[in-house]
Amino acid sequence: MKFSERTTDYKPQPLTSNAKRQLLEKLKSIKIPLDELLKQYAAGERDFRGVILSEQILIDVDLSRANLSEAMLHKTVLEGANLTRANLSRADLSRANLRGAELNEANLVKANLREANLRGADLSGADLRGADLTGADLGGAILPDGSILLTSQPSSRVISPYTRSQS
Repeated sequence: MKFSERTTDYKPQPLTSNAKRQLLEKLKSIKIPLDELLKQYAAGERDFRGVILSEQILIDVDLSRANLSEAMLHKTVLEGANLTRANLSRADLSRANLRGAELNEANLVKANLREANLRGADLSGADLRGADLTGADLGGAILPDGSILLTSQPSSRVISPYTRSQS
């Protein structure tokens, strides 16, 4: 009897929520080429959860309203980037260059900003609850409450007390 003529009682089973979660974890850790990400963004895509863009150069890029939660952006150059209302919760931005970046109303909850360069960045209205700012340079940055930090001393703050400003 040929294999194609055999009958089986196999019926595909729906994925369990745990299996779905594991599959999503694997999929979101896929490194996407930078030009492809920018092309998808230009076409209207905003969901880039877990994307790996470590050590990439994205000077003056517009990623406003993008979902970059849990993204790997370690040592990424985002100087002058527009990240207004972007979701960067739990993102790894350690040692990233965010000098002059627009982070107005960005979600940076539990983001890793250790040793990040945030000089002159606009963080007005940003949510930094639980963010790790240890060693971050916030000189000249506009803080979530609208105040400007005039020091250039690296932050010793491990967990940020800043929350989204109440308007």
